[in-house]
Amino acid sequence: MKYSDCLAYRTLIAIARQRQGLDAPRCTVVFEHLDTSAVLSAVLRRLLAEYHLSELKFAVLVVLFTLDPDSSTPADLAQHTGVSRSAITDALDQLAAQKCLLRDRDESDRRTIYVRLTTAGRKLLARALPPYLRTAGEAARLLDAPGQAGLLRGYGLLKEGASSFPA
Repeated sequence: MKYSDCLAYRTLIAIARQRQGLDAPRCTVVFEHLDTSAVLSAVLRRLLAEYHLSELKFAVLVVLFTLDPDSSTPADLAQHTGVSRSAITDALDQLAAQKCLLRDRDESDRRTIYVRLTTAGRKLLARALPPYLRTAGEAARLLDAPGQAGLLRGYGLLKEGASSFPA
């Protein structure tokens, strides 16, 4: 069901229309963005699930592919994917179980672990990456070049407006 069809959404917009100092059209833009984002995320998550990948595991594979043949540390992977170290540890455990990566300890500092792609990890990413990018492109197929540019400008302005709030 579309978020804008939900009672909560309709109620929020009605309240924004009725109360002084609230901006219903701008609220509508944000709520439509959230709804669109949820729909797009669900489509891409379903596609990744066909490859037994979560968004984070996919992102880890992409980062490792980008760095290949060099390895990375879990801390760097957490930073490159924008998640916590504990989330990275879980993703690395799962990818290791799928034989997509190897972890090696540094010989001079046993506390340091390096992570690198395996052949199986490269093959999995090679299979998942084209349909993922094709799906992302197809989702935006109805937007012409000026529409894409306008949307990107709008997203930039939304991010700028939201950046004034604490994270």
